[in-house]
Amino acid sequence: MTARRPPFAEVRLLGPVELGHADGSSTAIGSRMERTLLAALAVDAGLVVLADALVEALWGSGPPATARHALQVHASSLRRRLGPTGPPLEARPSGYVLRLGPGQLDTERFESLAATGRAELASGQAARACGTLAAALAVWRGAALADVGWERFAEAEVARLEESRRTTEEDRLDAELAAGRSEPAAAMAEALAGAEPLRERRWGQLMLALYRCGRQAEALQRFVQLRDLLRDELGVDPGPALRELHRQVLVQDPGLDLPYPAVPGRPAGGGTPVTQFTQRAGCALAYQVLGDGPVDLVFIPGFNGHLEVRWEEPALSRFFRRLAASCRLVLLDKRGTGMSDRAGGYPPLRQHVDDVLAVMDAVGSERAALAGVMDGGAIALLTAIAHPDRVAGVATYATAAAFTASDSPPGLTRAQLATLRTVVSRPLDVEEVLPLWAPSRVGDAAFSRWLTRYMRMGAGVGAAAEIVRRWMEIDLRDALPEVSVPTLVLHRSGDRATGEDTILWAGDVDPVAAEVEAWLRGLGPAPARHPGAADPPRRGAGVS
Repeated sequence: MTARRPPFAEVRLLGPVELGHADGSSTAIGSRMERTLLAALAVDAGLVVLADALVEALWGSGPPATARHALQVHASSLRRRLGPTGPPLEARPSGYVLRLGPGQLDTERFESLAATGRAELASGQAARACGTLAAALAVWRGAALADVGWERFAEAEVARLEESRRTTEEDRLDAELAAGRSEPAAAMAEALAGAEPLRERRWGQLMLALYRCGRQAEALQRFVQLRDLLRDELGVDPGPALRELHRQVLVQDPGLDLPYPAVPGRPAGGGTPVTQFTQRAGCALAYQVLGDGPVDLVFIPGFNGHLEVRWEEPALSRFFRRLAASCRLVLLDKRGTGMSDRAGGYPPLRQHVDDVLAVMDAVGSERAALAGVMDGGAIALLTAIAHPDRVAGVATYATAAAFTASDSPPGLTRAQLATLRTVVSRPLDVEEVLPLWAPSRVGDAAFSRWLTRYMRMGAGVGAAAEIVRRWMEIDLRDALPEVSVPTLVLHRSGDRATGEDTILWAGDVDPVAAEVEAWLRGLGPAPARHPGAADPPRRGAGVS
């Protein structure tokens, strides 16, 4: 009798392509064609991969005449291998789609752990960050897609993953240094700098680790070693941040003894803001701070989301950076979504009010304007009603006073909500979501790929369905007269969550940003912030 295979857990791409099971075991895929097919589908999980693209991935530019039939045979074999507990592999008229839920792809597990580790480090939890970042790196079992010819279909994705791995290795070094583990950090930095000697950040980490171990002369020697290497290989000198670190080591600057000085080689103002955490009622709430303008603006997202994945979408990134040019922008992940704790699920909207205040307290904001999208706008309004002394004003986008009331535009009708519930009740399908929420982006492959990943990492199927259930509970019509702060209400023309782009960044974001900027100017100056407020970490010379 053949032993029953343990339940499917994930597709593994970070190393040889294989299937992982719930008990920690794995199943190798012996057929090169099936491995390549699985990899090509998993890289674009949730999206229809055209049959022509799969044929090229399997056979290159000279496929046999029977390639289409052979593709069907390989797909059927792979479907059997995935088994009844595995993700559905569906045939479409134009190709195939592999539906993966949250936590069913090791690349996303790695990226989620890495993001959490960076946030823990930024929040002063260095020892915890060491473990989380080590766990992220342990997901890797070798080079990405190690046993398939990925160059034909995943060259950009493999390059992105490998660079993320390198950055995470360096982030772990930062955590080791911040935790006071200078000796192991020095050994780790020696190995990393030797493996990729042109990455200056690693040399800076090595110099700092050696200096903190009492090995000042060796730290200075490493700078000379790198300078000579760069001159010989590239004809350049080390960058200004590393030169400043060299000066600090030379004069034994006391600032180098701080637990977490700023890091040469990290992104400066144009990079992704550092994610931080605060606590409320035992729940970790993730947030970011960007800009240093005179007014605080707390942005409450709609539906689900993920703080770090948001920055990958150019229009959304531009929208946030434009707002941050005129205010101090505070971004958050709601409880039950993204990088905030999900253990308790997505609570009723009124329970999010205290979470908003907790994030404001964490950044030292006595009073802030609130901007919310969809259900985030409802949370902002409820916060203004409950705590008008803390709220300078509320801006809403695509928020309805009653999401189930057909007589209260732009609320959804029950038929539209039924469609939405159907969409989120199964593995998220961007082909169903885009016509509903972002019709102008139908056919945009890059946006589809990003949105699929964003929704999967933001909440997943169960949480998405729970959020929709909470939407159905929204009825603010009796409470709206209690809103006493200045309010800006924005919708795209004709939007009833269908037809026009309900997703804010699917359409032109600049008119929306301009309206919010003008509204903020009319609110007047904000009160002084608490001393020691959590502004974005200042980055200058030094390494951690």
